[in-house]
Amino acid sequence: MFGIAETIFNVAKELFEIFTNLDEGRLKRTAKISDYFSNLAQTIEDTRASLKKGEYPHGKCEELRFHAQNMKETIGDLIGQDKAEEYSDRVMQVWQIEGMHAQLGTANEQDKDKQLHILDEAAGYFRGVAAHLRVSG
Repeated sequence: MFGIAETIFNVAKELFEIFTNLDEGRLKRTAKISDYFSNLAQTIEDTRASLKKGEYPHGKCEELRFHAQNMKETIGDLIGQDKAEEYSDRVMQVWQIEGMHAQLGTANEQDKDKQLHILDEAAGYFRGVAAHLRVSG
């Protein structure tokens, strides 16, 4: 039934691991990339806040799709175009994050809390990447 939160979480965690292990020479474009990951985290955090209140997260699908479409251009030169495209494709598969509203509406409280927690963790990983880039650059 669920998969959106887990997919976003896995992308965030894997990118966190990649970016925290890049050498200094590859981190020169940190400001742009840090902003990108901060904005992606904000989209997830805003979505989670709406979902927690039971509100429909209007516009968050398009925001997530925008981030997915820009991922390859933003990080491809650092992690490789193929890898960046793979992550972009994975986020594109779940860009309809607003669909979680319907899923959570029929879920029990334990499952709902679990999915919201996964979104929190995903946003945390994206925030971690952004912070790492800011202090490394």
